[in-house]
Amino acid sequence: MNKYLRPLPFPLGSPQRRRCIDHMMAYAHISYREAVAKVVAANKVARDTPLRGERCGARTRRATSCMCKAMANGRCKYHGGMSTGPKTEEGRRNAMANLKPFAPVRHEVRETECC
Repeated sequence: MNKYLRPLPFPLGSPQRRRCIDHMMAYAHISYREAVAKVVAANKVARDTPLRGERCGARTRRATSCMCKAMANGRCKYHGGMSTGPKTEEGRRNAMANLKPFAPVRHEVRETECC
């Protein structure tokens, strides 16, 4: 589902939105501007969080929609999942520094064998 079509808890101009803002101003003792900012933030979180059972929806090679379950980013683990690793030289050095003590030695040996 398109994230802009997901239901919002406090749509613009709705009585729920007005009641929520009034409630925050009365009981949380915050200004109108801060209350509106919190409502907008709540709507953003609701829009960015996939619904339970929502599907990935990415276009596959068969020209159909992917039916895998969506993660928090709205895509499945195949179409927007984990990182592909560090891209810069500095990032690669940091990754090597965070490995176990024996791992950098093993990786250095591989680099010298192939070149």
